[in-house]
Amino acid sequence: MKRLVVLLGLTVLFLATVVSPSASAQGGIEVTAADVVNKFPEEVVFRLSAHSEATIEQVTLHYQILPDGVMAYGRPDFTPAERVQVDFHLKGNDPPRSYLAPGAPIDYFWEIEDGAGNKLTTDPATFVYEDIRFSWESASEGNVSVYWYDGSRSSAESSLAVARETLDEMAALLGATVDYPVKVWIYDSYEDMLPALVRRSEAHAQRVVVAGMRVASDTVLLQGEGAGDVLRHELTHIVTKVAGEGPYGSLPTWLDEGTAMYAQSEPGEGYTSALDRAVERDSLLSVRSMTSPTGDPSKVGLFYGQAWSLVDFLIETYGPAKFAELFATFKEGSTVDKALLKVYGFDQGGLEDAWRASLGLSPRERPTPTDEQESEVQPTPVEQTAPSEEAGEDEFPWGTAIGLAAAGAALAGVSLLGVGVLARRLRRR
Repeated sequence: MKRLVVLLGLTVLFLATVVSPSASAQGGIEVTAADVVNKFPEEVVFRLSAHSEATIEQVTLHYQILPDGVMAYGRPDFTPAERVQVDFHLKGNDPPRSYLAPGAPIDYFWEIEDGAGNKLTTDPATFVYEDIRFSWESASEGNVSVYWYDGSRSSAESSLAVARETLDEMAALLGATVDYPVKVWIYDSYEDMLPALVRRSEAHAQRVVVAGMRVASDTVLLQGEGAGDVLRHELTHIVTKVAGEGPYGSLPTWLDEGTAMYAQSEPGEGYTSALDRAVERDSLLSVRSMTSPTGDPSKVGLFYGQAWSLVDFLIETYGPAKFAELFATFKEGSTVDKALLKVYGFDQGGLEDAWRASLGLSPRERPTPTDEQESEVQPTPVEQTAPSEEAGEDEFPWGTAIGLAAAGAALAGVSLLGVGVLARRLRRR
């Protein structure tokens, strides 16, 4: 059975941590014990013991999974009494309801109420969800850190240099500042990394090998050493999120994925070949159709090839300053057409015509778009894979901001490691 190697775009530390939030007795309520038990990768268990002069009737855990989660709460089941012990189970990997990224900090506090109307709130505390299976080493430069448990320090430091360079280059290109800590976790093998990834079906796991994944806005997981372009691609998604994702929606997929591919140092033949064939046959995808992911697995390679080509065209033709302005306009909450019109003076149709002309093609025949026809981008980040003739449609969910498909020899001899910056690199030589 063939297996695909994929990187997933769309957020693990050392030993299990025990944290005891402190609180003084209030109105007769007193916390006698509190801790957190890490049962990676299944769950985190928050435990509390308390007593009061009156019957304790309600206990609530308030928590926020950083950096992406909102404040939430949960109420464990227990029998009201003057002395209670409660456990709240926060699932670590139970999609689609919950997923905890390795290394994610969880801010939390308890609230306890008794029948006399007394209420006690514990002091805020933080628990870091750790992959406790391994003893991690780390290296840092600025706000980026690399963690590993196997392999050499020199290799890890090489990855750190790639990470630092990528964040700096892409932040400069997009006019963005990533002002929070960024973490890169390097696993020795796919088998080691699998429990840390979003849980998939057994059939999926047998077909797909994950090479890298941006699992949160500050966290990237990698499989093995020497994955330079994997790291470049995934870290770029961290920068694109900061630069362009605002309160009203996500970036169009072609822009997000194309920018991540533009950051790479080396293109993948599979994507460039798909693009070349489509240009030769004049069978390119429309730009409007690329505001969200394609549902056709046979078009994934072409989608990524076009995404890279569109981004390369915008940067090389109109300059980096306007490209950064485009991201800033999206961050303000603009639609795709309005953002392009403001920055470049053309909408998606105009972009497509100019880009096609640069490839030696005539404009696409299409009806005049209306405001109602414009796609508002609200994709749900799921998994993306490389194209395969044998795969069924249900095996290829994929979305924005979660990575690049990279297949090796298992993909019928087609080598895919992303369409990066071939034209740009050639022009620099």
